[in-house]
Amino acid sequence: MIKPSRARWPAAGLLMVYGFAKLNGSQFTVLDSELTKPMGQVSGFWLTWYYFGYSPFYGTLIALVQIGGAVLLAWPQTALLGALVLVPVMTNIILIDIFYGVDVGATITAVVILCCLVAVIAPHAHRLLAAVLREPRPQRSTSRVAAIGIMLVLACAFTWWTANYNNRVPTRIDGVWSVISQPPRGSNRPEWRQVFFERNRAYWVTFRAADGSDEQHHFEVDEKGAVRVWQTWLTKGSLIMQGRILNDGSIELQDMAASQTAPVVLQRQSPATRRGDASRIGEQP
Repeated sequence: MIKPSRARWPAAGLLMVYGFAKLNGSQFTVLDSELTKPMGQVSGFWLTWYYFGYSPFYGTLIALVQIGGAVLLAWPQTALLGALVLVPVMTNIILIDIFYGVDVGATITAVVILCCLVAVIAPHAHRLLAAVLREPRPQRSTSRVAAIGIMLVLACAFTWWTANYNNRVPTRIDGVWSVISQPPRGSNRPEWRQVFFERNRAYWVTFRAADGSDEQHHFEVDEKGAVRVWQTWLTKGSLIMQGRILNDGSIELQDMAASQTAPVVLQRQSPATRRGDASRIGEQP
């Protein structure tokens, strides 16, 4: 086992480097070439970098925790406090590095820091366990086990119901559709390119224009294949479009405000077509 006095200093030095890297812009900065990609084509590394860099305040907070913890490691009297603060931070960083494909060198460095922190905590492990784990008292635990079991079952059942019957109400048109034809929409309303009948958000439909802008509405499909679109998700509001699923699988939707014009015609996209359209939208300025 590494001696605590020797483990404190390398951990403190590395943590200061990573903390100031965040403050000075060496970390969590994203390339323009990555920002213009559709999200589904971005790697886990760049998703992570964008996520943490999206909020400067959050990145600064992580940096201050790393630097402050490093300073605490410098003194024997506060080293244990610094290590206890930094262990969950570094454990989370290692898990992110592993599961999101962050640079291997950074992962190894984070593991080294964590090992140094564990070395600082190890001599105090017995006292820490005694402080957080109470002495067992002789008592019947049947009711406690039963209560925990009921809570686990209810939590699992509720979230399963939410996922499958609240968030998802599957329909035969769920998926991504291309707009094959549509009447002119006016100079201030860009033409639609894609329509998303969302599987993971019940009744949600998104109309996406060529410039990447979106309109979200409420949709429903009945057993006969009639499709209706209302203005506002869930609360519905006014009916803005209605139509039907045709025999060839395509969809016709008639704009209620322009009933004399031709309908909007949709055709389900294949995965290859979907990737191509997403790339073109990502290229828009």
